[in-house]
Amino acid sequence: MESISCFRHGCIRCTNRTFTLILILLCSTLAWTVRLWRADEFLVSGFLRTRLEELVRICDLLGVEPNFDVLIVECETLSEFYQLTGRAYVIGAVYSKGIIVSQPFEVLRSKGVLEDVLLHELLHHIVSLNFDLPDRMQEGLILYLTGAKPQKLSGRHKEYLLWFMREVSYEEIPLVVDRYRRRSDI
Repeated sequence: MESISCFRHGCIRCTNRTFTLILILLCSTLAWTVRLWRADEFLVSGFLRTRLEELVRICDLLGVEPNFDVLIVECETLSEFYQLTGRAYVIGAVYSKGIIVSQPFEVLRSKGVLEDVLLHELLHHIVSLNFDLPDRMQEGLILYLTGAKPQKLSGRHKEYLLWFMREVSYEEIPLVVDRYRRRSDI
């Protein structure tokens, strides 16, 4: 149970491979039924085809390469999603350290948000690999770049988007995020 708690708060400190093994063991031990997808295989199968150009455009703006080296864990039920992430059902998926845990795809598809949610979480992965942005800035940036509307958001998502829109113009985005770029030569 301690690993679940750590995942919920994002404080686990281990490699993606180790974390993946922990997640798989927890799921099998606790009788959860999840489907595991690799994001690159997921794209090949046709998911996100309508949003792939948008993802590439956003990566170009940020000056980074798209990266699909992420594991997608699809929970079988909303209850499993809550047990694994501790997040309310208004949250479609959660990203942490190379793993996206999502509500059942059928639930997200029925709400008309499956591709939006997966694009959003893939962007968290890509941004986290390349930048050390504060949480508020990362969430605001991703919501802004994917065209989220404040009137359709609530809670901290709305707060972070409105903050980002006040603080950063579209033209300033490359300069602002570059201040937080991870340097590979360090």
